Amino acid sequence: MTRTVNIDRVTARLVSLPLSSSFLSSRTSLKKREIILVTVHSDGLAGWGEAAPVPGHTRQDVGRLWEELNARASADGLSIVEHSDGLLAAGFAEALADVDARREGRPLCHAPGKDHGVAASAAISVDRNGDPDRHFLETAAASGYRFAKLKITPSTKPAKVAEVIDDYPMVRFGVDANESLGPGHESLLSALDDFGLEYIEQPGPHHDLDFHRRLRAQLTTPISLDESAASVDDVRQIVATGAGDIVNLKVGRFGPAITLELADEIVSAGLRARIGGLIETGVGRAHGVAVATHPQFSVVGDVAGSDRYFADDLVRPQWRVSNGELPIPDGPGIAVTVDEEAVVDHTIATLTVP
Repeated sequence: MTRTVNIDRVTARLVSLPLSSSFLSSRTSLKKREIILVTVHSDGLAGWGEAAPVPGHTRQDVGRLWEELNARASADGLSIVEHSDGLLAAGFAEALADVDARREGRPLCHAPGKDHGVAASAAISVDRNGDPDRHFLETAAASGYRFAKLKITPSTKPAKVAEVIDDYPMVRFGVDANESLGPGHESLLSALDDFGLEYIEQPGPHHDLDFHRRLRAQLTTPISLDESAASVDDVRQIVATGAGDIVNLKVGRFGPAITLELADEIVSAGLRARIGGLIETGVGRAHGVAVATHPQFSVVGDVAGSDRYFADDLVRPQWRVSNGELPIPDGPGIAVTVDEEAVVDHTIATLTVP
């Protein structure tokens, strides 16, 4: 990462924010979100970013990231911004992009203040039987969501998915297996292919691109890859092999600039790009919304209101869906205000460099 601004100070906070409801998928059960919030201070301005590992979903965890951050801070000082990698590098890239944009008085959103927002999608966890959680779905539909992504597992019954689709004709659906459906689950995947889904996300193991390439040829439903797209090389391998129709790009994995560069490569290859999420707080969510406003992202992404996950969030105004969309904020940087009192209330540990 190349530093684009003069950095006076860096602050990192280990934050624990309770979820309003437990979130279940094939790989995890979450009751709280532990993330690392980073702030880059430059010439009296502050830029915000977030490193948000998800247990069972990302290849890094928050405890090890915090240890790594402390060790590197002691050795590298402010150069930690350039010397970090993975999710930490993405968090610092977000903070740098924010403070740089604030300094120049420009928004990170592609079209701020326009008369419509970014289409929102609600992630619907599974119930104890592995089927779509009807409570989550009912609250999403009542809140005005027009898109939803159903988490699925090998225990998911196709009939239950069909019931959901029939019961909510105003909502368009995709499904996400989080790597849990590989060779041997063809009958379930074939059944899902009959439902007119927007996509089937990451059905098989992240490393098995050949399985996904074959599946893409067999099914009519678009194949979206997420865990398979964990690095720049991963994304380019997906494009080169034709393993998917849609590639999920998470700003929290790559940072804003690299995410947009990869989206250009994906679209140029005739595939589609989609913004993914890591159940971020309002800071990471702001960066996701900003990138989702760019025209490369033609598939409704994992952008949702904060109230889908948190009773309270870290930014003001909070992210809330209206008429199926999140508003595009008009202002410099991420254009939302971080509530520093709320941050302090949920902070477990703090690191300041220098």
